[in-house]
Amino acid sequence: MTAQLIGLEQIPLFAKAGDISPNEVTDQLRASVKALHESEDIEEFVRAILSDRAATPHGPAEIVDILTHRIEISGTSGWAAFILKGRSFKTVRPADISHQIYRIEKIAGLKVAILGATGVVLDGVKEQFSSTCERLGVQYCFMDVDDFARLFWAYGFLCPRDGRRISGGRCTCGYAPKSANLNVLQTEALKELSRVHELRQPRGLVILPPGTGKTRIAANDARNVDAKSVLYVAHTHEILEVAESEFSAIFGVEQVSLETREAPVSLVTIQYLARHLDELSAKPIDYLVIDEFHHAAAKSYQATIDRLNFGFLLGLTATPFRSDRQDIAQICNQNVVVNYELRAGVDAGILSPYHYYGCFDDVDYSSLSFSNGKYSVRDLERKLIIKERHEAIVRKWREKADGKPSLAFCCSHRHAEKVAEEFNNQGIRAEVYISSTPSIRRKQMVSALERGKTKVLCVVDILNEGADIRFVECLLFLRPTESKRIFFQQLGRGLRKDVGKTQCIVIDFIGNFRNAHRLVEFHGLRPEETESRVGGLRSLREILDLPIGCKVEFEDRVLDIFAREGLDPRTATRQNISRILIYQYERLRRRLDRMPTKKDVDRGLLFGRDMYESVFGSWKRFIDIFEEFYLPNQ
Repeated sequence: MTAQLIGLEQIPLFAKAGDISPNEVTDQLRASVKALHESEDIEEFVRAILSDRAATPHGPAEIVDILTHRIEISGTSGWAAFILKGRSFKTVRPADISHQIYRIEKIAGLKVAILGATGVVLDGVKEQFSSTCERLGVQYCFMDVDDFARLFWAYGFLCPRDGRRISGGRCTCGYAPKSANLNVLQTEALKELSRVHELRQPRGLVILPPGTGKTRIAANDARNVDAKSVLYVAHTHEILEVAESEFSAIFGVEQVSLETREAPVSLVTIQYLARHLDELSAKPIDYLVIDEFHHAAAKSYQATIDRLNFGFLLGLTATPFRSDRQDIAQICNQNVVVNYELRAGVDAGILSPYHYYGCFDDVDYSSLSFSNGKYSVRDLERKLIIKERHEAIVRKWREKADGKPSLAFCCSHRHAEKVAEEFNNQGIRAEVYISSTPSIRRKQMVSALERGKTKVLCVVDILNEGADIRFVECLLFLRPTESKRIFFQQLGRGLRKDVGKTQCIVIDFIGNFRNAHRLVEFHGLRPEETESRVGGLRSLREILDLPIGCKVEFEDRVLDIFAREGLDPRTATRQNISRILIYQYERLRRRLDRMPTKKDVDRGLLFGRDMYESVFGSWKRFIDIFEEFYLPNQ
């Protein structure tokens, strides 16, 4: 390939930017682009457009500070390399890019190099970059602030009117992109749905992590099959508000109605549907969408669905597992269209990484009754509403997440009120967000949290599912996490990406509640239930491998709780015990800065070498597995 200067729109994956003239870029949009950080914002937007599931945050590990992606250009396939400079570089000087240009020369199979900067680029920088590309014989492109503005406008990231980040398919000013950019999981789901329609299958189930855009899939697929009537069903108004933005962006605002059948696309709660079932079942529905589909296993829910006259049913869920073990896929004739776990969303760059801290909670749950998979609210209130505990919660929040917009998950309205009271007493603005809070007041609370006026929202169940509050950067788990479903739902509230958000802090207060030891299992981030008793051991990579950028830390006293529960004959599995053994060994390795010996383990850990030999077969086998599967990832 001959060296050649090309324009932004000549890069196929950026072609949509060519539909927008630089003259259309507003001053507000230009100012917003100049305020974007190169790695936290610009790179994340570009990666989302490229949608490369296999890419690490900066391309191949040896190419630091350069985003790489394999693309098709001029009829051939090869690597594209991006040098991106944002608000940290008001003026880009030769010294700012010389190390990156040196690294570009080391990329085998390079086809195109892009130098993008929102600030002033000195002529010496342009000369250094262009001469290197010409010598390498690769195509190259310069991107300025207007190019980035056109790109992020065209692909639905920023509003062209006021430059604000577009959330839920719509800007706060009312602007909605004509076609929102699809991430890799959405693209895969739509491709598989097209096959489902070709086979004339009447039902399908999409299982994707929270925050990866399931509603957008439904809206796009309904349009793709030219559905004339769409009924979307959810169980909270918060979910309907997100759906309204997504369907309006695809079908147009005038084609979408809330809790009426006056428009082709009708969005209703399950409660509304039950009250107006005779009316809604009288007319045929081309496309029926059931969000949070795990609720559909209830007999009353199924009876309602069966009354409807629909052509196609699409179920959407992030948490297909239920405590009663009912198989929700059966409702869709076992037709699971796609099934991606949470880590797929994080590894693909669609979701934010999380840093999880399991903190010891000096609450004794042993005397509480445990029925139908949960504790009673009254019992929990008696144990959790303690001033000393509230004070400890505020201290830990200050230590790990001071000032970050936070959600605190509480067990009851009274619990939420007391936690909020303690935050307020210590000069930290907190509010209570519960089911009885009026809709207008809820929006005001969320707005105050986003603007930084409020720091903590204390919630009870209401935000477990469907809510799109992407700016949240900290989650406080202040009640026992009684099931994998609840764990995933709460964690999902903080994983949506936002400008300037690098990770979500999760602070979990862990006492000796029932099944606390399963939190270690949950961090496998695999939604399938794995209940085999003392069965075959999974590989160490499966046990400890976390998504890119994530980390998990448990305090030692929390590990003691896990150990006691994990060895209980009623709950013990080889998988649970092995996870605990591996985790405590790794903590000791980091503390010693070397591989611990058997004597180190006997002296420094709760479980000695005898336990390792029993679970893994021998000490040598444990070390061999650890070195083979875990150390290469460090």
